[in-house]
Amino acid sequence: MSAKTIVAAYLLVAGTLATAAPAQAATETPQSVCGSGFRVVKDGVRTIKDRQGVELGKVFLLYNRRTGYNCVVTFRTLFDTGHAKTRMSATLTVQTTTPPLTSSKTTSGVYSRHTKPVKLFARGLCVKYSGTIQSVTPAWAGKGGRDKWGNCGR
Repeated sequence: MSAKTIVAAYLLVAGTLATAAPAQAATETPQSVCGSGFRVVKDGVRTIKDRQGVELGKVFLLYNRRTGYNCVVTFRTLFDTGHAKTRMSATLTVQTTTPPLTSSKTTSGVYSRHTKPVKLFARGLCVKYSGTIQSVTPAWAGKGGRDKWGNCGR
């Protein structure tokens, strides 16, 4: 096999993989990121907007009845040129019955489509959740979520 044939085959495979990735990313859902048994709860979707009111993404609150865990994940819906990675976060806070009376967990980093999931046990407990999305170029940032206790499982 000639060097040109090998290079052409490599480029064909690389091009196929590159075009398959966005299609796969588009099929990801909050449920698939959080895992089996998780469902979006009532009042479990909040929009993340920048100062001008442009929607940057959404933050989702999910619950698994079997395990008693909540899960929060932030998904980006606005993509800047070239689908560059963006700094995002997801935070879940649970109102506990013992001091310090809250338990909070955050994931943050630079992601293409969504954050890693944040999970905490919350059966019968109230929760708050939030997500942030920001980018360096162009300079936009936003936060969304629920800052009041809810989904108390009662």
